[in-house]
Amino acid sequence: MNELHRARPGKIRGHRLGATAVAVAAVTLLSGCSLLNGSSNSGTPAAGNSTVETPSVTIGILTSPDVAPVKLAQLEGIFKAQGLNPVVKLFASGPSMFPDLANGSLDIVETNYVNYFQAVAAKTLDAKVIADGYSGTPTSFVLLTPPNSPIKTPADLAGKTIATQAPGNIVELLLRSLLASNNVDPNSPKYVPIHFPDMPNALRTGQVDAAVDFEPFITESERDFGAKEPFPLITNATNGMPLSGYIATSKFIDANPKTIAALQRAVVEANGRAASRSELAKVLPALTGVPVSLVPMLNIGSYPTSLDPTRLQRVITLMKTYGGLTTDLNASDLIVPLPPANS
Repeated sequence: MNELHRARPGKIRGHRLGATAVAVAAVTLLSGCSLLNGSSNSGTPAAGNSTVETPSVTIGILTSPDVAPVKLAQLEGIFKAQGLNPVVKLFASGPSMFPDLANGSLDIVETNYVNYFQAVAAKTLDAKVIADGYSGTPTSFVLLTPPNSPIKTPADLAGKTIATQAPGNIVELLLRSLLASNNVDPNSPKYVPIHFPDMPNALRTGQVDAAVDFEPFITESERDFGAKEPFPLITNATNGMPLSGYIATSKFIDANPKTIAALQRAVVEANGRAASRSELAKVLPALTGVPVSLVPMLNIGSYPTSLDPTRLQRVITLMKTYGGLTTDLNASDLIVPLPPANS
């Protein structure tokens, strides 16, 4: 996501709470940042792993489900077992972290790939991906329409006004891809920037014909005025699209190879555990305020346990095809391969 979205207060009802949606408790996170910087397992790095160059590595993150594994790694001692005791800092957007990454105030950031590839192409950031973070699924983002909308198929979006949160972001790129794959001119709709929390009202009042939103705003729209989901946005060619990952500057990577390897091992293990809803239930309530009982029903994206340049190249191709990138980038040149499992 491109920025932090403050959810309106109130009890979330309904059976459908979604992936990126879990950001509903952004305010809670910002007022209780210590949740991310301490756990029952924090403390002195484990013996045998104290050779990392920077044990107290500083990690910048956004408040989204993408980073649930970071909290899981703190809670369950995954970082500690790798000789790490990270300091986690919260930021409002991916690009807002880049200056601190470049000047060394941050060592690692978890950010969306669109902003990252744009920064690399513009040569404003010399950084590489050290671990994959989060991937999209058909329920990660949802296209919503008013209850009596004539929009039933992608072709019906031609000439319509669609809320996409920010120009050129992943939402707009996914929409353009969907339209093109259905033989609809991607330029035929009007894309307007409306923040995710404001989309339900924009739909209800007729400011837009459709909106791409996430939870809890999907549930709010469907509950309050009967908004509909006419067809999936992420599907076929875009299913499993990489959304975000962990990056570090080339300078930090070169100076801290053991720290990077330790971080990679920790993220891979935490991402693997995050596939279990019982594991997510340990951290999502503190991160989001969602009751533990609702965690099994959340529509969560996927947490990759590999770092595949072919997958990341899909984002580059999407950007070059539908906007946001004109430079040729090779994802293979922008990753740090994961260390062997038993190293």
